Amino acid sequence: MILLSKTLRYFIVTAQEQSIRMAALILCITPSPLCRTIKLFELNLGHKLFTRTSTGLKLTNYGRDLYATLLPLYQEICEIEKKVIKKNHEPRNGNMNIKIGLDHHDYSYMSSIFSSPVFKDSRNNVSLEYYSPNETNIDDILERDLCQMFITQKSVKCSSEVLHQTLSADTIMLAVKSDLRTSLLKQTDLIKNNILLQDAPYQNDSTYEKIEEYLAKNRLTPKRVFIPELYVQLSMIEKGDAISFMSSSVSNIINERNFKVKLIPFEYNGAKLFTERHVYYTRLYQDFIEEKLLPLIVNQDKCLAC
Repeated sequence: MILLSKTLRYFIVTAQEQSIRMAALILCITPSPLCRTIKLFELNLGHKLFTRTSTGLKLTNYGRDLYATLLPLYQEICEIEKKVIKKNHEPRNGNMNIKIGLDHHDYSYMSSIFSSPVFKDSRNNVSLEYYSPNETNIDDILERDLCQMFITQKSVKCSSEVLHQTLSADTIMLAVKSDLRTSLLKQTDLIKNNILLQDAPYQNDSTYEKIEEYLAKNRLTPKRVFIPELYVQLSMIEKGDAISFMSSSVSNIINERNFKVKLIPFEYNGAKLFTERHVYYTRLYQDFIEEKLLPLIVNQDKCLAC
């Protein structure tokens, strides 16, 4: 960002995500500098901006008013940067700048990229940008060079300058404590007898609608806790008495961080439930994306269709 201050962007993203970890992931920083920036901002303002709750961060009354005041300004500056500041993503002296767009919160799917030498190599500036799933025009984002690669669950029609690959479908799983003897329990009992952790649902999310249909059909009314932060969900599950619906790609995070959580394929109408996954990217960055980034995702793909 050239026109936007770091403090403003950090505050807006944290307010939108209501999670330090999730905001830090979107901003491509660690949680510590984000916390320091927010605390310094609060100190300079003389007011608390956030309070911690059992479900994540919440804006204080002052924080909510400030967010409402700053958001239009933030959006206006973003638009000015897009129109006036011409970003040059073409490689210089062997360097490459790639921004990957996402329209969902399944960041676990990106772990294979972020843990790879490609991401850690200082010559490759690979970052992540989150877009609202209900308002995203993927073709426009790629055409305007706001992102060079976009991963989504939606199949969309794009211009001839945008390339597309369909990835293996991601299996919807039940995440439970690893030592739970699931072979002795029916799927309905697992859901009925445990707290159900969920992300906030998105509009027109067919997978979410099918899960809700399953719960209603089987007259299941588990206690629900809506927690957008993946790491909090996994921590609660490994302590017991809680489960969650997750895509199979979360196995990367479970294995990397040694969470005591296992994944069981969720059956919907006697069959597994899948989520589609698509990758779109522009021809200008085709060589780098197809040689460096896509193989990481494709190799991971082979392990996801359980």
